[in-house]
Amino acid sequence: MIRAAVRALAIFDAFDNEHLSLSLPEIAERIGMPKTTAFRLIDTLERTGFLVRMDNQRYCLSLKLARLGGLVRSTLNIRAIARPTMLDVNEQTSETITLNAIVGNDRMVLDAVDTPSPLMSMARPGERLPLLVSASARILMAYMRPERLEQVLAANVRSNPFDRAAFDREVARFRRQGYGISRGQRVPGLTAVAVPIFDINNEVHYCLSLTGPSVRVDSRDQQLAQIMIAAGREISSRLGASPDNGVDLRLLATDGDTSRGTPAAGAKRGAKAGAKAGAKSVTRKGSGPQAKAVAKRVTKPAAKPGATDRARQAAEASGQPAAGRPRRTALTPG
Repeated sequence: MIRAAVRALAIFDAFDNEHLSLSLPEIAERIGMPKTTAFRLIDTLERTGFLVRMDNQRYCLSLKLARLGGLVRSTLNIRAIARPTMLDVNEQTSETITLNAIVGNDRMVLDAVDTPSPLMSMARPGERLPLLVSASARILMAYMRPERLEQVLAANVRSNPFDRAAFDREVARFRRQGYGISRGQRVPGLTAVAVPIFDINNEVHYCLSLTGPSVRVDSRDQQLAQIMIAAGREISSRLGASPDNGVDLRLLATDGDTSRGTPAAGAKRGAKAGAKAGAKSVTRKGSGPQAKAVAKRVTKPAAKPGATDRARQAAEASGQPAAGRPRRTALTPG
């Protein structure tokens, strides 16, 4: 990403329902940007018609954005918005990725990208499943309004064994951590990781799910969860969700990490988490000096060769002894 563009776009995220107009200092403070930088960007956005400066020297969004928003609504649907991200996640994880929606009291698969592996979870667009079991169903239920949740439960638990207390604890945990994992809830041997997708009203009517054989998924479930969280936030941003539920451009504008919030960034965080877990497992297996030394080799990168090492390598390559070190000679027994 181009950082200047990210900074300019971050200004739009400074506005919300509680902040319909802002002064220059308020905008700079809300996006964590120096006033001089914020002034140049705001001046450019005002001159190009995206911001309006009012008589009280406060700024608000212009109707030009409303016109562009109308074009978006007439040309894009959730499948078109989510598809590029689904393909990206499928390429990174090699597992089946599905886009799901609430339809009545069921969950419907809107779109699917299959894994290239012969051992796979089958999901077909248009398939309807009970809105009760699986990570996808429960992450959708975790964000329902209480009266709607009771309606869905009443329609789905009649012929299914159901522990309401355990269910309440699980959906509360899913909402708190921002993702859900289920193991064999719907199909034995399958593990699913699901994340919510927020719309322009910050409501959840869709979710993104990764499904695969437990033998492949369970060992890397936390890494996959980070990738899925980033993917869900990316799609939510395209649907107009607030920075709290989408990619926060205000953070990108200040820390310079323009890959943050993307599935690729989620993969990096997941890989780091896996590396730390691996190092911890080494130290748990042994507590002596030898085990600690092994853990240090796992986590510490190899040192770069110094000047002495480089001189020695060059001398050995030329067949000459390195300075300060006698050349070894092979002795032949007589």
